[in-house]
Parts: sequence; C-alpha cells; structure tokens
Amino acid sequence: MNHDTLFLPGNPFAHLEAIRVGERPWSFLDRLKGYLLERTGGSDEGADQLDGYGVVDTVRRPDGSVAEIALTMTRTLILSRPLRVGPGIVIGAGTMLEAGAIVKAPSLIGDGCEIRQGAYIRGEVLVGNHVVVGHVTEVKSAVLMDGTAAGHFAYVGDAILGARVNLGAGTKIANLQFRNVAEIDTGAIAPVRIRGTGGMIDTGRAKLGAVIGDYTEIGCNSVTAPGAVVGARCWIYPNTTLPKGFYRGGALIRPVGAGKVESIDRLPPL
Repeated sequence: MNHDTLFLPGNPFAHLEAIRVGERPWSFLDRLKGYLLERTGGSDEGADQLDGYGVVDTVRRPDGSVAEIALTMTRTLILSRPLRVGPGIVIGAGTMLEAGAIVKAPSLIGDGCEIRQGAYIRGEVLVGNHVVVGHVTEVKSAVLMDGTAAGHFAYVGDAILGARVNLGAGTKIANLQFRNVAEIDTGAIAPVRIRGTGGMIDTGRAKLGAVIGDYTEIGCNSVTAPGAVVGARCWIYPNTTLPKGFYRGGALIRPVGAGKVESIDRLPPL
C-alpha cells in the first residue's frame, strides 16, 4: 500500500509532500520531531503573551536543560492571528483553545481548529486546518490532516491520520504491542512487524500506531492494533478491534468474532 491509496488527489494538507517522502506510509514519523523543530523553534524572545488566558511552563532538569515546554489554558481563547508560544509551539489564526487544554512542544497546529477542554497534545504533533482535538483526547507523536476530528475520549499515538478522518467516541489508536518479560525489564522493545504481500515488513519502530487514509471513519469504542494501515474511504464498524495489517481503500470493515474482522467492498476500488 502506497501514499496514493491513502491520501487522495485534492488533499489540502500543507505538509502533504513531506508526508509522501519515504518508502513506507509511516516513514515520516521518523522525521516528525525534526520537521516540527525546524518550523517552531527559536527562543523565548519575541514569543506572544497570553494575557491571562494561559500559562507557559518551562520544566528544567537538574542540570538546567529543558525537559519540556507546555501551554496550559486557563481561559478559552479564539486566536485572531497566529500565536507563537515560546520555542516549540505555533498555533494558527482562528483556532479555539478551550480552558483546560494542554499543548506541549514541539507542536504545530493549523488555522480554525478546536482544541477542546481536557485535550492533551503531548508533543511531536502536527495538526492541519479545521481539526478537532476533543474532550479527554490525547495525541502524541502524530499527524492529523485537515478536517480530521478526534472529538471525544480518543487516543492517537505515533500515527498519521489523513484528511477528513473521523474517530468515533472512545477510539484508541494503540501504539505499543505486547512485550515479553525481557522487553518490559530492559525497556528494549522489538520493532512492529506487519505482514505484507511479499512477507513480513519490519517497520523499524518500537512504537507505531496506525496510518489512516482520507475520509475513513472509525466507529465508537474501536481499537486499532499497532501497525494497522487503512486505505482511504473506509468504514470501520463500532466496537471493532482491528488487527495490524494492510486494509484496502473503500472497504467496510467489521468484526466477525474471536478477534477477527472481514473487509468487504463498500465503494469501487481507487
């Protein structure tokens, strides 16, 4: 499965060409942090003031180095212009930041988004325009393209979500596979491997969530296993546990019991 079966012509995401670089659909995740730092870096000099709407904390290690930079909203604010919060956080015009939302660096958020109460953007996050990160939704090391919504009680880790993707309430994009005792004790995690048409593919990533194509919708309370790659225009039934693997675009994916799913054509192939 390549980028063209995931991200359709007309996808408006400003960073799409960077996403397309690399052999695998998830390749950009290895470059995500550096890409964000190039576009959000700098110093505190010239950073915008929040005038009582939020607090920026710089947490330092005992040696004085910066451990993290975090914006915590104390009042709801709709931005009249782009906002740069210290080094590492840039947020676009028209975006609403509700009280109680937390955004950690590095994060780049587009225009006209909704970052709702209780949203936790945990860093290394690239968000397009008109995206919803909702109540009690956590996003970490991920890309959310234009028009995508993770509105309620979701987790999105080490993942790429295409344009106009919708995650039903309670959807979890899992990014950590089961570990053996040695992996738990040492912290050395074997990379996720996915079965492809030519055999097993080593992703090279200890943590990998899902890559979800444009216009795919996932029903409430569903879980995607680490290494699920889903084509554009799919429907995934509510309460589905989606095993890792490649799923063709235009499919209806539904559970058939015992942790298995079936994939049937909903739309003509791309």
